[in-house]
Amino acid sequence: MNIRYLRDAHRMGVRCCDLILLWSRPVVREQVDSAALGTAPRWIWALFLALVAFAPGSTKVAGSIWIFTVSFAVWCLFFVPKASALRTDEAALLSLSKLWLRFCIVAMAFKAVGMTYWGDPWWTRHFDFRILLAAAAMPTLLARFRISAEQKSQLISALVIASGVALIVAYRLAYHDVETPSNRINWSGGLVMLTCAILPMLKDDLLAGRQKWAVGVGAVAYVLAVLLIGARGAYLALPWVFFGGVVLLGGSMWRSIGATRSRRYAALVLVGMLAIVPIFLPKVLEVPVERVTQGVSELQAMVSREAVDSSAIDTSVGTRLYMWQRSKNMIAESPWIGFGREQRIAFIQTWGAEANAHIVLDQTHLHSEYVNGMIDHGIFGLLSTLSYMVGAVVLAWKLRRLFPLAAFSVGGIAYTHIVMSFTDTNSQTNNYSVMLTVSLLIVFLLSLSDPARRMESQNERLVPSAK
Repeated sequence: MNIRYLRDAHRMGVRCCDLILLWSRPVVREQVDSAALGTAPRWIWALFLALVAFAPGSTKVAGSIWIFTVSFAVWCLFFVPKASALRTDEAALLSLSKLWLRFCIVAMAFKAVGMTYWGDPWWTRHFDFRILLAAAAMPTLLARFRISAEQKSQLISALVIASGVALIVAYRLAYHDVETPSNRINWSGGLVMLTCAILPMLKDDLLAGRQKWAVGVGAVAYVLAVLLIGARGAYLALPWVFFGGVVLLGGSMWRSIGATRSRRYAALVLVGMLAIVPIFLPKVLEVPVERVTQGVSELQAMVSREAVDSSAIDTSVGTRLYMWQRSKNMIAESPWIGFGREQRIAFIQTWGAEANAHIVLDQTHLHSEYVNGMIDHGIFGLLSTLSYMVGAVVLAWKLRRLFPLAAFSVGGIAYTHIVMSFTDTNSQTNNYSVMLTVSLLIVFLLSLSDPARRMESQNERLVPSAK
């Protein structure tokens, strides 16, 4: 290993960290008390809600949320005063947003080692830059704004509208072969993350019963959209939604209905929905059954034969298993620093030609974040990949006491990212990183809007914010 390259990578990583920490540190002269913090201007909030509502319908709209958030944070950094002192829960939330930023910086630093060593083009790392800049924007916004109870309801309504947009997109694909705005797998993954963001609102005691029903309908619409799309990688993330929604949160919504007679009507409505949906949308059941059956068949074709031919490899599952198997020996040859992006693509082309597998020849990545990271940059690449996952898990764990609903959401986002990274390289797409950052931002905004907690904490100890 060339030590000089590692030294250069280390210096570059340190400089990047210094610049990002400096950027995320408020530099305005004026500061105000936490109680004096206002909400975002109405037109800005309305634009944000509109973008959220229609994000599933267009990658450009979803990407605009990221651009809007980062740009607005930069403007606020210089022109909007931050709080000089925060209440205990507010200070905790701000501190945790900075913790997430630190994990993103660590991930970028690990990535910089391999990128510098192999001379890989930085424009290919849009995933890391998007997450890093959004993570840097979050503390800036949390230190300057709150959202009211009315705005919280508006944000929830926007998420419910987004679920309807997502269901329309999925319906057009399932019944009219109109493709999704982005790759089906990462697009479905983004929907699961939005589901995780909205689902805990079923247990929010500050929401009215009708709002909880709207949340429930929205969550169901998101799940139906994922089922209709047929992305098996996203199916792996649905257990969190199913078990969380039914076992952990369903009881809260049920108790909020009230009288026994009302509960009876509610039960009839739920049973009716479960019966009607497959009738009007039969592919909600047909597509998952077909996709899972097909996956099992492709897996059996790969593992049941002593000599695997090109027909078995030229499938979705076969391509993945073949490339992972071939990657195993290459990882053993260079476990620390990998081979770089160009050599990874060359490997795939060689393996596809040897197996006469056309699907393999069409690939540029290895359909696994973990394997892709190891082939590209060895241990450094794997550590970069794991930094985001560990950061999200730690964030969920630390949120659990003061913000249990947010902890559930972040835990679901972390689980989704972890399991979907086994079977696909979502960092190679634009939409996935945007939806991940947008989902986290929404979770933090919903956590920051608890008016009851803020009223009860008027007499709580004020915590000076960082200068």
